[in-house]
Amino acid sequence: MNLRPVILAGGSGKRLWPLSRHQYPKPFLTNNSQTSLIQNTVQRSLNLGLALPMIVCNEQNRFLLTDHLDSISAPVEKILLEPLPKNTAPALTLAALYLLRNLGDHILFSMPSDHFIEEDEDFFEVVDTASKLAEDGGIVTFGIEVETPDVNFGYIQKGAPTKSAYFELKRFHEKPDSKTAQRMHESKEFLWNSGMFLVKASSWVQNLKIHAPRILEACERSIQNGTEDGIFFRPEPEAFDDCPSKSIDHAVMENLKTSENAFKNWVIPLKSTWSDLGSWSSFMSSHIPDKSNNLLKGDVITDSVQNSIIVSEHRTIAASHIDNLIVVETPDAILVANRDREHKIKDLVNKIPIESTSIFESHKKVFRPWGHYEILDSGKEFQVKRLTVLPKHALSLQIHSHRTEHWVVVSGVATVTKGSESMTLEKNQSTYIPKGVQHRLENNEGENLEIIEVQSGSYFGEDDIIRLEDRYDRTSSK
Repeated sequence: MNLRPVILAGGSGKRLWPLSRHQYPKPFLTNNSQTSLIQNTVQRSLNLGLALPMIVCNEQNRFLLTDHLDSISAPVEKILLEPLPKNTAPALTLAALYLLRNLGDHILFSMPSDHFIEEDEDFFEVVDTASKLAEDGGIVTFGIEVETPDVNFGYIQKGAPTKSAYFELKRFHEKPDSKTAQRMHESKEFLWNSGMFLVKASSWVQNLKIHAPRILEACERSIQNGTEDGIFFRPEPEAFDDCPSKSIDHAVMENLKTSENAFKNWVIPLKSTWSDLGSWSSFMSSHIPDKSNNLLKGDVITDSVQNSIIVSEHRTIAASHIDNLIVVETPDAILVANRDREHKIKDLVNKIPIESTSIFESHKKVFRPWGHYEILDSGKEFQVKRLTVLPKHALSLQIHSHRTEHWVVVSGVATVTKGSESMTLEKNQSTYIPKGVQHRLENNEGENLEIIEVQSGSYFGEDDIIRLEDRYDRTSSK
């Protein structure tokens, strides 16, 4: 039996803004461990002893992903790079079509990259049961026992039971309002939707032909005209742009009640501890509450504060006489919300691009394949950055048209190309890069290189970079 984990690592995690950003989405966050959510998910898939996982992620996060994989020495089969986000149904379809084209008709174990699951005996047992059911051609999903009415989850209605403690899948329901969630809870007929599915690649394609033919057609053209690039596969962007943006639930699962598929579909209750970590309450649940039921992280000082979540990433937060609030601080943004209404945070974040796109897109710390940079200060005609260049990495050989740069080495050893000359700079040494002069910064040593970069000029956009050479095959951004 060929059971292939497919890890879906797209999305932006808007409900965890400002910690999660478009260029640093939820899968790459850590909650209460040294490993990120994507690292945990990849390791979980490897612990199952299955075929190597495939990962579907956004093109712009490719180097961030490989950095997380390399840091835990995790092997993968292939990373499919979405040219733009189109939700989970196209992502799973890309994986199914790639497998059918290159590796055969595997059972897909589709799993989100940003959930918590306790890897206990029940988890391994239900995966084994589900894979045997999926082998017969149906779609199998895992459901979570409904503990309380919750509007943050989709729901699965159980059908006829079997002797083996799983059920026919009767119907999928999208996230309900509070009254409907209460009725579902009281009926005992529903489970929470875990977001995990097992289905043969060929069966998934057949369901798409019935329920979402436009998704299938666009993804087929995109895979057919895509290109291999080492561990990466790039679907063809123009074809993928025509693909409707739909979740697995909306594209297929909610329509299965009218399916023409001859195979039955199943839901298996998962008793293992599970969380989608899709709210601040769930994301911080691994922290131990203080005596006033507060969940605190970072440099936080409280006085008469109750039932609140307070997260400090950069500065000290001092809170006095508040109750039931969420306060999250990062270097460039602060969120304040009512804890009872935290499912509305996503609606707030949807308004942010109109007012300040950069705050929605990225942190002040921006990750690149060579390391990262952080904007320390900026004004009308200057910008100051701290650059961290990883060992054996280098920025591209480039030219700027609108700015000059001063580089000061804070730690490490820099190899600098400036025009036709090459030089080595050590701690406290500096150099000046005039406008229009080709230049490159390299770290050929075994430790990180730290640089303070002072830019002067009329424009500091990342599109003021003309690349002459780049070992990462990029066409824009540092």
